Amino acid sequence: MKAFIVYWHPEPQSFNGAMFRAACKTLVEAGHEVKTSDLHEMRFDPVSTRNNFTTVKDPNYLRQQIEEMYATEMNGFSADIESEMRKIEWCDLMIWQFPLW
Repeated sequence: MKAFIVYWHPEPQSFNGAMFRAACKTLVEAGHEVKTSDLHEMRFDPVSTRNNFTTVKDPNYLRQQIEEMYATEMNGFSADIESEMRKIEWCDLMIWQFPLW
């Protein structure tokens, strides 16, 4: 099985960090492939803007869905977005590890 673990926490030594590391270790030891994204370490920006794209369909008015369709057609997503989309397409299992404060 191919597992993708998406993790976010500002403190690596937190309980969430320990759970993330334990999940990675357990899955690898069980013979599964694991890819991860540490969103805090990556400084991943969850706000969708024109920065998501290397192409522009309409420079005068941002219509998110239109720009996403255009980027799909033109291979125009930014490198960080494209990388995360590839991980999602790759995996059989996705785990989200983050605090609920």
